[in-house]
Amino acid sequence: MGLAFICALAFLVILTVAGCTSDDPNLVGTALVTDHVDTVLFALGTEQINQYSAIRVENPDILVHEQEVLYIGEQGGTRSGSIIANYDFSDIFSNEYPETLFTEENIKSVKFSLTKLNYYSASEEGQGTGQPVALFYQVQEMEAPFDPVDFANYPVQNPPVGVGPFLNSDFADTNRSNEPLLPFYDAVELLGWIAGRESVGIIVTLGAQSDPGLVGFASKELTHFLELDPLRVGTIPAPNFVVEFQDNTIPNFLLAPYADSSSFEEVPDPPADADGGFLLRTCLRSYPALYFDLTGLPPNAFINRALLSVTNDTTISFGNLGSIAVLEWDVAGFGDPYRTMDLDELTDAIPRGSNRYSFHVTGQNALDPTRNTIVQFDVTQAILRIINQVYTGARGLILTAGEDFFPEGLSTPVNPDFYYREFRFMGAAAADQTQRPQLKITYSVTNELEGEGN
Repeated sequence: MGLAFICALAFLVILTVAGCTSDDPNLVGTALVTDHVDTVLFALGTEQINQYSAIRVENPDILVHEQEVLYIGEQGGTRSGSIIANYDFSDIFSNEYPETLFTEENIKSVKFSLTKLNYYSASEEGQGTGQPVALFYQVQEMEAPFDPVDFANYPVQNPPVGVGPFLNSDFADTNRSNEPLLPFYDAVELLGWIAGRESVGIIVTLGAQSDPGLVGFASKELTHFLELDPLRVGTIPAPNFVVEFQDNTIPNFLLAPYADSSSFEEVPDPPADADGGFLLRTCLRSYPALYFDLTGLPPNAFINRALLSVTNDTTISFGNLGSIAVLEWDVAGFGDPYRTMDLDELTDAIPRGSNRYSFHVTGQNALDPTRNTIVQFDVTQAILRIINQVYTGARGLILTAGEDFFPEGLSTPVNPDFYYREFRFMGAAAADQTQRPQLKITYSVTNELEGEGN
């Protein structure tokens, strides 16, 4: 924009020099043009964050037990100790599977099936993605089916526990399968549930020898099947019972859950101030908001470019590739230092012309929490609007994931509810000053307009 302004002044001088179209070119009138732009570029790097907030964003349309992915394991302080699922055996019979078929003599095997997301699968070389691959699954019955109301939010106050012996016979062995089929010791428990027309809760936990980290499996809510490896014919991706009969002409009986959930017993709060770092988390959304001190800008500054620079700590961040967007945000809505809001409030921030909120500025795609260190965003438009006082009140910047209501190019194939990832950014008090969050502003200085003449 600075170059365009200079060009415009140059064009004005040319027109003035030209005089009347009937005259030869001359310098008449050029002395009247005294306004100019100082073309020297100045740099301002501000690290002072006047206000910060860690905003917990909740999606009322997708509660924890309604998410498409079931997580189990522990990483970065987050722990989901189990996958839980409820099954209804009160009405499972049909013409294809009559009640008389479900006897100990007719049943060859009972297995419990899970389906990993492709991102968490082992490669053909047996190497993982950095997430847990070698797991030791343990399947138990719960005292009673879980109440989904207790798993609408996080962290869970009363985590579920299993009762009685483990049901699967291979929990002591490592399992690298992308579709683990966990064989039960026998069919006795299953036949008891069927005979009693029971509703049963099942809990899956991991043995102590399992690889550390969070790993995701398909839930009964899964609709994004492209996030899975190609499945066997007849597979139900959700945690399900697989009953194989002695008569090989009878297809396996599959029973899907009527409810399932991750347990999420421990979900740490983000840092309480920006000095110690800040967090952008998906699945259980946490979005950081920053308000920088711009008092170092002179009143006649002409902004050429403004970059928001943040440093991701790849040693503790984790998860797969994701987008990060930047929004302008009313500082009055930050909260200090925490705030909880519904996802709808972010949606309201997108249309222009809203004085209460603001709108999308910029973003980047395909950022890797484990590889991308310095991430920069062009926020020139935002800084221009802020210093020109387009809004009433102060405006800061909020970093979010790629929501599906953002402009094309920043939305992602799956919503941020889907994958659990964390970007852990260095704080304003980082020992290495170059790693601190900064606004890097390049500006020119415009002189006050002066003119003379009749």
